[in-house]
Amino acid sequence: MISLVTGAAGFIGSNLVDYLLEQGHTVISVDNESANNEKFHWTHENGMALNVKGDITDYKFMKNVFNGVDYVFHLAAESRLQPAIENPIGAVEKNCVGTTVMLQCAREAGVKRFVYSSTSSAYGNNPYPNVETQPDDCLNPYSASKAAGEKFCKMYYNLYGLETVIL
Repeated sequence: MISLVTGAAGFIGSNLVDYLLEQGHTVISVDNESANNEKFHWTHENGMALNVKGDITDYKFMKNVFNGVDYVFHLAAESRLQPAIENPIGAVEKNCVGTTVMLQCAREAGVKRFVYSSTSSAYGNNPYPNVETQPDDCLNPYSASKAAGEKFCKMYYNLYGLETVIL
């Protein structure tokens, strides 16, 4: 099994890569290293994962990374709230265009399952506890762009049959 993990240098991504390696997966780790945070780093530089520095919005580049991929875990995002507020176009590009590029590459590569990491921020000020049937209440560019990513996942499933899971 070949699994591709985007956002692989982050805390969740690096731990997921390590777990997948322990489970016997061949792993392709993708990250652009834009978080610029020394706390998060490639924890799996043991030669077992193929680490690719790349931009998820670059379709031509990413298309070449998908050879033989069975599963995609899409964690990469502009997840920092203040940068998303200061640069909403950048947040939409990374979170919407990047997610669509990943979905299209997965579709073309015949990926078995695409797992998308979304956000509870899409529920905004809805009453607690949040449930999936609540309407979106996006209060900032980050939550709006992540909620849009969910809709792209659903559309790729309905239109193209790409199996997607939204977390």
